[in-house]
Amino acid sequence: MDGFGIALSGLRAASAGLAVQANNVANIQSDGFRAKRVAFVAEPGGGVRVQGAPEDQAPGVPGASNVDLASEAVQGMGFDLMYKANLKVLKAEDERLKATLDLKA
Repeated sequence: MDGFGIALSGLRAASAGLAVQANNVANIQSDGFRAKRVAFVAEPGGGVRVQGAPEDQAPGVPGASNVDLASEAVQGMGFDLMYKANLKVLKAEDERLKATLDLKA
């Protein structure tokens, strides 16, 4: 997989993580709601994909959700950094490709 594909897979994974995290926060007040966590798996040729979003088995208050707002905030920051890092890889790959094309011209 080339640099573009690797970066795009990271962007998709970060987006999926943010979507799951946002769903957890949206349901923080829902009785019996179980938070989900995104599971990533490395691709053999490079990159990453979402393997699934299993329920978090952490205990919560009986009858309430097990969503911890502090944990969700930290995870959200992590996915934000993941997204930004992959955007930088995408930009670097674009600049590398432009430089290569300039050398051939």
